[in-house]
Amino acid sequence: MTLATTDGTEPWASTVNFVPLRAPGAPLRLLYYSLRTALHSRNIGYHPRVAGSLYLTGLPGLGLDGAQFTGTCRATDDQGVAEHHRLYYELNFPDPAVRSEWLLPASDFRGSGPRRFYTVEVDRWWLLDTDRWLVDKHDQRVEVPLHALTGPG
Repeated sequence: MTLATTDGTEPWASTVNFVPLRAPGAPLRLLYYSLRTALHSRNIGYHPRVAGSLYLTGLPGLGLDGAQFTGTCRATDDQGVAEHHRLYYELNFPDPAVRSEWLLPASDFRGSGPRRFYTVEVDRWWLLDTDRWLVDKHDQRVEVPLHALTGPG
């Protein structure tokens, strides 16, 4: 996903790898990790409000699709690292052999470690208005109610 942050003066956009966290009745959250010293990580410390986009090409019948969102982003505290570490690697790399190639130690995400897990709690979500696209190829967005995004995890 592309994540947009700000320090209050300058905007910044970063590409980060994420996994969605969904639980019945819970808000959609997007989990990723990054270096603590990265500009977008520092920006979140100043202003936790973020925006982002997801973009896919080659969908049958359309050729393009994507989503935009807004939300609030927070670093995972030391107590939450074990769960986020497990979820991120299991969801991102379902094959245990592949996972072991990418797995970083949980200690990298705690205390003075160089990385942090971050979650974006999504509060608004937009998708391509495919009905409109099929009629006149106008790239319009339609807001999707958040309850439509929180199904079985």
